[in-house]
Formats: sequence, structure tokens, C-alpha cells
Amino acid sequence: MIFSLIVIILGIGYYSLILIIYWGLLHLHRYNLNNKPSVSVIISARNEESVIINLLDSLTKIKYPEEKYEVILIDDDSSDNTYLTMLNYAKKLSNWKVLQHKKNETSLRGKKGALTLGIQNSKGDVILTTDADCIVPSNWVKSMVSCFKKDVGMVLGHSPVEKRKGFFNLLQRFDSLCEASAAAASTYFNKPCHSNGRNLAFRKKAFNEVGGYSKISQVGTGDDFFLSQLIRTSTKWRFIYNIDPESFVRTQYNAFSKEFLNQQLRRNSKAFYLTLPFFLIASWIFLFHLFLAILLLFPSMIKIFLILVLIKFFIEFLPVKLGANIFKQKNILRYYPLMWFVYPIVIIVFSLLGSLQLYKWK
Repeated sequence: MIFSLIVIILGIGYYSLILIIYWGLLHLHRYNLNNKPSVSVIISARNEESVIINLLDSLTKIKYPEEKYEVILIDDDSSDNTYLTMLNYAKKLSNWKVLQHKKNETSLRGKKGALTLGIQNSKGDVILTTDADCIVPSNWVKSMVSCFKKDVGMVLGHSPVEKRKGFFNLLQRFDSLCEASAAAASTYFNKPCHSNGRNLAFRKKAFNEVGGYSKISQVGTGDDFFLSQLIRTSTKWRFIYNIDPESFVRTQYNAFSKEFLNQQLRRNSKAFYLTLPFFLIASWIFLFHLFLAILLLFPSMIKIFLILVLIKFFIEFLPVKLGANIFKQKNILRYYPLMWFVYPIVIIVFSLLGSLQLYKWK
């Protein structure tokens, strides 16, 4: 009896959280301020010669006053031809430049050192970042900077996974949709729970105000997320999530491989570095799903299990459906029953394994 009561209490808290996400999504809107600040687009890449050409091609098509933006490419100690590929593009364009970052014992962990080098050598008031395996739309810069109201320090953006055939691609696209929906909704309350370095913009002033990445140098990953948390907790700057489709940065689909597993472990290795409120929320979600599964071991509690699961199915559909509309992913809704069952299992497994810090930085 006590156990079932605990599960019900956990369920009420979890369902309330889902409804809060739904409420936040309902109140999002687009911004179209006539801003044209100076912009520095910064990309750090390590051993990305096989994919970076697509990104560089897309960057040459950016529609923004040439005198108002620059592209800074940083080779993060690659052992392949990434640096040469960058140079071949940059030498043709006057507002592009290439830097080399050499890793050593004093380097900031992950790619923070390379990004810091780029920002230190930048001229723009606004920094935009993306990754080597992405493709940016031509109006990306224009759309992202149009969200910068006077009190906004960071603009978060969506990065959908390109559509391909197969279950594994479907899982990645659903994951991207769920992350974007939760991040966008939480940003409405000015408490972003997720940010994505594949599509991120922030004021250099806000970056410098929190000391850059120096206070999160001990963390090997999550430079985007932890920077947003530093700005949230240490400054008065506000956040906006850009839901304009012209700002969506497409990311390459990663087939199932050792490299993909390593990437997922990196992404889910932040649990013990979260601020207390986010850690408590993550723990609540984990405990609810754990206790819900344990109910299956008690035949006398099957009825309670079925009721909680049924409520969970329909409540979770609300933000998924709304998020699919906002982020132009309606075709994914037909697979909702399958993803509803599989996705929580995948996330919990990767979160537990990632927390053990088993990943290896490439």
C-alpha cells in the first residue's frame, strides 16, 4: 500500500511536469526584431574531413551583410585533413579565417579550449556556434540575431536530425524532437533545461561576464548546456528559444556504430554536474519510471500500473504533438506508440551509463 502510494505521488509530480512543458510550448512565439549586430560564426572541428564540406558549403550561402559577420574555423588538433579543408575554403573568402588549437595538459577539456580560442579572436558582439556535421540554412544568422531583445543574452535553436529510413533514424529524430520541445518550453520560463551547440547564439558580453568556460573546465562535455546554466544562475540575462523554421540547423544522421555510442555517452554524462533543481527533477523522473516498472512484479498492483501507464501515454502525447507542429515533424506522430515505449528505456540506459563517465573524447 505504501509503495503504491509513493508511485502515485511520483506520478502526479511527473504528470504535472509534462503539463508544465505543454503550457510552455503553448506560449511560444516567433521574434522578428530588425537587429543586425556584428556576428562571429565559430566552428570547432576535430577529425571531421569526411563531413565538414557540407557545412562549409552551406556557410558560403549565408544571407547577412558581409561586413557584419565573420566565420572563424578552428581545427582542434586534428590528425586528418580537416585543417587543409578549412584553409581551402577560407582563402577564397575575405571574412573567413582559420585557427589551429593544439591540445596539451593545460587545455580546457573537450572542445572548450578551441571555442575559447575562436571567441578570443572574434570581432562580433554575438557569437553563433554549430558543429561540423551540420548544414545551416541561408537565413540562419538573420533569424537567430532577430531574437536578441535588449535583455536577452542567449538564443537557443533547434537542430533536427536529417530524415532517413529505418528504426534507428526514427529514434534519433524523436530524441531531437523531445529535447527541443523540453528546451523550448523551459526557456519560456527562463530556465532552459537543454541547449544545443549545433545551433546556439549568445552575446560575447554575457560569455565574458561569467568567465567563459573557465568555471566549467572540469567537465569534459556539455560546454553549451553548462554555459547556459552559468548565464542563467550568475547574470540577469534572459533566454529565448527560436522556433522560426529558417533558423533550424540540420544535423547529419549517425548510423549505429561505436562512435555513435560514444557520442551518446558523452551527451548523457552530465547528471552529477547539474544544478540542484535540475538534478532533483531528473531524479524524480528516473524514480517514477523505476517504481513504475517495479509495480509489474506485484500482481495485486497491476490495476494501478495500467492506470498510471494509460495516463502517462495520453499526457505525454500533448507536448509531443504540439512540439511536432512547432518543429515541423508531424510525420513522426504516427510512430508515437512505438517511440513512447522504447524512448524512455533508451534514455534511462544511456543516462546511467553516461554518468559513469565511460565515454572517450575523440
